Amino acid sequence: MNIFKKYIKKFLIFLFIFFLGLFSERFDFDKKIFNFTKYLVDYTSRTFYGFISKEKINIEIKPEHYDKILKVRELSLKKNQLREDIQEWVPAKLIVDNNTYDIRIRLKGTFPDHWNDPTQWSFQIKINNNSKTYLGYRRLNLQPPKTVNYLYEWLLMKAFENEKLISLGATYINLQINGSNRGAYILQGAISEEIIKKNKRQAGPVIGFSKKLYLKEMINSQRLDKLNAVDSLNGIEDTFWRAKIEPVQFSDDLLGTKQEEYLQKAIYLLESFRKGSLKTDQVFDIKQLAKVMALRAALGSSEFDWRDTKFYFNPTTSLLEPISKESHVSLDLNFRDHYFSWWIDSSDIRSHYINNTNFFLDLLYKDENFYREYLSQLNNFSKQKYYKELIEKNTNEFKKFSRLLNQNYPSKQIFSEEHIEITRLRILDFLNPVQGINVYFSEYKENFLTLNISNLQRLPVEILGIEFEDNSKIYLEKPNRINGKTPLLAVKNNLVKIDCKFKEQCKKLFINKQKLIFKIFGQDKEIKEEISQHYFKSK
Repeated sequence: MNIFKKYIKKFLIFLFIFFLGLFSERFDFDKKIFNFTKYLVDYTSRTFYGFISKEKINIEIKPEHYDKILKVRELSLKKNQLREDIQEWVPAKLIVDNNTYDIRIRLKGTFPDHWNDPTQWSFQIKINNNSKTYLGYRRLNLQPPKTVNYLYEWLLMKAFENEKLISLGATYINLQINGSNRGAYILQGAISEEIIKKNKRQAGPVIGFSKKLYLKEMINSQRLDKLNAVDSLNGIEDTFWRAKIEPVQFSDDLLGTKQEEYLQKAIYLLESFRKGSLKTDQVFDIKQLAKVMALRAALGSSEFDWRDTKFYFNPTTSLLEPISKESHVSLDLNFRDHYFSWWIDSSDIRSHYINNTNFFLDLLYKDENFYREYLSQLNNFSKQKYYKELIEKNTNEFKKFSRLLNQNYPSKQIFSEEHIEITRLRILDFLNPVQGINVYFSEYKENFLTLNISNLQRLPVEILGIEFEDNSKIYLEKPNRINGKTPLLAVKNNLVKIDCKFKEQCKKLFINKQKLIFKIFGQDKEIKEEISQHYFKSK
């Protein structure tokens, strides 16, 4: 009887383990346990850190006002989105280093990653005019570091400062709300008059493409999906063309002033760029824009989003300067195997190309002057170990913030030097491709050599001239640009004529001893390619 009970017990244990395995596989139970364990480790570490941290910010909110924030969060969780029509500012006090600031505060962030955590939520803060600024800011954002990829946001802002671009700044502090510890937060300035002054710019308006239409269309698309209906014919993929261009924080007190004239000029410039009636260098400070995009690319950013990018109108130059934020470094993906390609061009090798096209990038990359400047900056930042040198330049601050974030988030990867280096090497490889061009002899007639040239890689090339066997060279009066190859499509053939200036070496008999001179667009390095005698003839 005891033996029978023993076997029954083993059998029940076996069934329990078997069904637990099925349950785990069906509902990702093991993954949920793992994630909960990591959360518990981080939460415990943050709580302990809160007791020993000296750099603290405390926000005091009266219970009735805090309840309003809770209700907004609860409604946002139900709708899976924080909409502008339910946001509400409430009064509070910001206390730091025995100084008290009168403020207004509200939740920040459209999507749940900003406020679905039980304790860590993103906030927008306005310091009232009766209080002095804090760190030079009157408007500022407090966010859990995960929403801006931990240490990467600080590094991106440091790069902008280093290159005299507009930076929102970034520092990390320990946040308390009504004495309750919330852990390490990133503090950044929000777009305001103070930010413009802090970046040593003359007062001028800031504009951008509104997100409102995109968000409304996304909600509508999700509603249709739930009904198993077809997608809306007014889809979200081309919202860029329909988004309203709006000022950011433009006071009614400025109506009728010079600032309103600047605002009208700024909106005119950005709208004219979108419609194609003005070129990129007529609208933007292209050196600054090129640097911002190249720095994001070199950091491994997953996107350059037109919705998140704002533009300051510089009254001195009458050009728009970019204000970029949110590094968008995808730490969840294996960067050794995966990377994004927005920094190459706007094409994405997917079945539904239209859904993944960045029309804003399309317009930028079509402009030859801008594209040349951008590729030149990309080359400059990747040739040197730019970010490694920047970290060394700011080593004390880097170590301080690294230690702070590691103490608050021991289960998270807050930064990877390997990721930065792999990204740098990928960019260098792209700018110096193994593939170059194919060059075929086509004909030699009346002293003109005609070559048939195919570009084999995604970047444009510039045909410069020809080098002869005796090392003498003939350069074209103007470089001949050939566009890059579109992914997954056949190469295109391009006929290029060169005035040989009565040199016999251009004849078919000698042509395989000569070399064509070209360079990758936006780079200074000249490359030479052999010319094939066995020509491909094209009409």
